[in-house]
Amino acid sequence: MRRARSVALVSLGCPKNLVDSEVMLAKLEEAGYRIVEEASSADAVIVNTCAFIDTAQAEAVEAILDLADLKTRGKCKALICAGCLSQRFGPDLYTEMPELDGVVGPNDLEKIADVLGRALDGEHPIEVSATVALEPGPARWRSGSPVSRYVKIADGCDHTCSFCIIPELRGPYRSRPPDAIVQECRAMAEGGTKEICLVAQDTTAYGADLGSHESLPRLLHSLRTLPFDGWIRLLYLHPDRVDEALIQAIGEHMTVVSYFDIPFQHVEPRLLASMHRAGSPEIYLPLVQQIRRVIPGAALRSTFLLGYPGETERDFELLLEFAQEARLDRATCFAFSPQDGTEAGALPDRVPPDVTAERVERFMAVQETISLDRNRQLEGQRLRVLIEDHGPEPGEWVGRTYRDAPEIDGQVFLAGQGAAQKMRVGLFVWAVIDEALVHDLRGRIA
Repeated sequence: MRRARSVALVSLGCPKNLVDSEVMLAKLEEAGYRIVEEASSADAVIVNTCAFIDTAQAEAVEAILDLADLKTRGKCKALICAGCLSQRFGPDLYTEMPELDGVVGPNDLEKIADVLGRALDGEHPIEVSATVALEPGPARWRSGSPVSRYVKIADGCDHTCSFCIIPELRGPYRSRPPDAIVQECRAMAEGGTKEICLVAQDTTAYGADLGSHESLPRLLHSLRTLPFDGWIRLLYLHPDRVDEALIQAIGEHMTVVSYFDIPFQHVEPRLLASMHRAGSPEIYLPLVQQIRRVIPGAALRSTFLLGYPGETERDFELLLEFAQEARLDRATCFAFSPQDGTEAGALPDRVPPDVTAERVERFMAVQETISLDRNRQLEGQRLRVLIEDHGPEPGEWVGRTYRDAPEIDGQVFLAGQGAAQKMRVGLFVWAVIDEALVHDLRGRIA
């Protein structure tokens, strides 16, 4: 009897990519392939790539070239590039990286088994199609943490941000049917998942393409029926669509954590207009205040883009002033990376890289002071913590509060003493916070 061929998959980039990777693994298993964790022991390796910015592309190319060595010294017979790098460069990948045996884009996930089979037979297939309709409820392989999983509620993007190539790679915004999302979340809840993170390029746009009767608040209402004692977390909220209805829906839904991940990108109106975004301190500060007024204790996170063409020192100082007044719980920033094919990539008045790097450092110094202060306000409080792992010290456990998204924000290090004997991964415990750090917390099981 012929042994089933084995395949390993390396997933790069954002959680949305991880969902795509799990869909591909499920399709490969359905086609008879054996899934293995170690690339060195696989007959074939797939790299699911990101191509959002230059550093992501460089990471993808480096990963592919490192894995290509397995073809010369190991059992690997086929190396496949999947995801956004495939969509962006298509057949040029074969020219630049002849080590590849197959190329498949994010709109062709259902063809992954066929692509891999043809590659193992000596062909060099390429499947990079234009945008296609989403599968309502594709099967997924379970990878990563058993505690926390992502559910992609939509794909694509209708925004025209000048610095972003995602709409070109992923196509227009397409919402999944609400029933399919509820069904997937229900299966996860029944399977023991304790945290479900809803993701899309813009989760707040959910349902806009399905008709006036569908929206993100309505979807959250549908999720109330889940047999679930865990958390539902929303990621990637566009500031233009965070309105009173959504804030109220999050505040009223006991299962949805009061965590607002809102990428403001900047606050200077001239720069935001160039980015094709509408915003200013006069718009964003009232939004922050409204969230905290409606939901006391809500955690707010944002990201900012520094070094955008034309950004002056005064523009940057305005951002620092906003940070100090808004006092966001979590914030980070990224240096502008000009991308071919985007409007911003061709703009003049580039900010020198050393100036951008210096601004990134200054911003993070200010934000870390704010983050530490926000964390210190939690000292002495009793918070619910989701246990994820053993800690580095004997008897110590590591978890997260509602304020912390997985692999993005901080953690809580808990000393349990006698109670630690009853601890396990996936358990919710109440903890008293004893010490605040810049990003993390230390406490003890209540």
